[in-house]
Amino acid sequence: MSAPPARGPLARVLLLARFELRKLAARRLTLVAFALVVLVAVLAPRAGQVVDTAAALARGRASQADPFANGWSALAGAVSTARLFIVLVVLVLASSAVAEEVSLGTLKALLVRPFRKLEVLAAKALAVWLYGAALVLAAVVAAALGAELSRGLYDVTDPFYPDLTKHTAGLMANYVLRAALATLAPVVALTGLGLLASTLSDHPGHATGLGVAGLFLLSGLAGLSDAAQPWVFVTHARLPFETVEDMAQQISGAAAGLAPARALFGVAVSLGWGAALLGLAGLVLVRRDV
Repeated sequence: MSAPPARGPLARVLLLARFELRKLAARRLTLVAFALVVLVAVLAPRAGQVVDTAAALARGRASQADPFANGWSALAGAVSTARLFIVLVVLVLASSAVAEEVSLGTLKALLVRPFRKLEVLAAKALAVWLYGAALVLAAVVAAALGAELSRGLYDVTDPFYPDLTKHTAGLMANYVLRAALATLAPVVALTGLGLLASTLSDHPGHATGLGVAGLFLLSGLAGLSDAAQPWVFVTHARLPFETVEDMAQQISGAAAGLAPARALFGVAVSLGWGAALLGLAGLVLVRRDV
């Protein structure tokens, strides 16, 4: 890549981000991960039905469908399943982003050109986040397709009073869209966590281990402390589609989880974590001799 003419920091970051996106697109991991996430999201609604039937037969009973299960609950459950793969892939990519460059010596070569360390870090963060966002949106679309094919995406009605509509299909689609957008903010924090780990080690494998360990610690904190739970971004990574599933199953008060104030709080917490983690990563990278 030839040295660009003089330009502002934002233009340099965008130039580097395009370069990083091309590198991601050329990696087998990103292509396989994308295909895997789509496959899991498409098949999860049908797989859930098969598992329920097999479990019932193993107990020697006839399969009895959950009367509150429907296409929307299947969609939300499929996205939640695919989210586990998305978290792992984004964390691996972010955790290896800087460490791999350092271990190969390419970061030092890149810094010979008119790019600053923080610009390189910002470009890597933007590229990984965009890829993670694409995974989330692809999972939602694939899950919607799988749910439509397996159960259908209709109005949510009371199973005991079929003429009583609890949520229209249009309203549920709106909540799915809001949940998808709300899920993009925790991907920023997850990217920041991975990049912080990546700046702390010269070995991509060690950096990935640090990132995974950090995620486990934060997940444990959110799971063990009710007081800390709302303030940890991992909570807001799973909450949006758990709320959609609760709404689809007609759990009382579930809609409050995607109320504008609650959703904005989750986005703010996640972006706050993202800014703090990326800031720490930048501080570590600037002080490092690469």
